[in-house]
Amino acid sequence: MTLAQHLTALDLLRARAFPAEGFHMTELAVEEPTEEQAEAEREALALLLESRWGPPHLVGLYGLLARVGAGEAIAEPWALICTSVPDIQLWHVEARWVALGLAPCGEGEFRLLAWITETDPP
Repeated sequence: MTLAQHLTALDLLRARAFPAEGFHMTELAVEEPTEEQAEAEREALALLLESRWGPPHLVGLYGLLARVGAGEAIAEPWALICTSVPDIQLWHVEARWVALGLAPCGEGEFRLLAWITETDPP
């Protein structure tokens, strides 16, 4: 996918009603999903989103993952997010949260994931 296609995908999801789970999640394809390529793709997309919405909140998720591991009930998609990626870039736009993260998916490969929700982070 190109950066323009990533933006289109995010815009379409932001405009859609949420399913029963209360969030949308999508994998934004990266042609060479090495950590370096996926990170470069996330940073390039984040720069475009920053030009639209301002700088993201950079959120480490280790603490939230520890809470989930201790048995605390965490609302979705936040429990899913913290078990999928170690950190996110997060924007709050028009009453919706948009999060970008990199998920390891095998030997040296990573997936660029995005979530959109109205549920506030815990």
